[in-house]
Amino acid sequence: MSHATNAYFLGVGTVLNRVQLDTGPGGQPPFLVETDSCRLVTSDVAEAVAAGVAGLGAGDGGSADELP
Repeated sequence: MSHATNAYFLGVGTVLNRVQLDTGPGGQPPFLVETDSCRLVTSDVAEAVAAGVAGLGAGDGGSADELP
């Protein structure tokens, strides 16, 4: 049985594909956060958000190489 997922592509400025965020149906866990160099699967919303922010290089100057 296959489950539909929701895929979102996030970026900064004109670069819209720096982070890919996939969710389960209805935006529910599990969350998959991917960049060119990192991949994280989690059911924790805060961890998924932190990974997305790090992948975008936002906040404290993190980069895609620094996903939790």
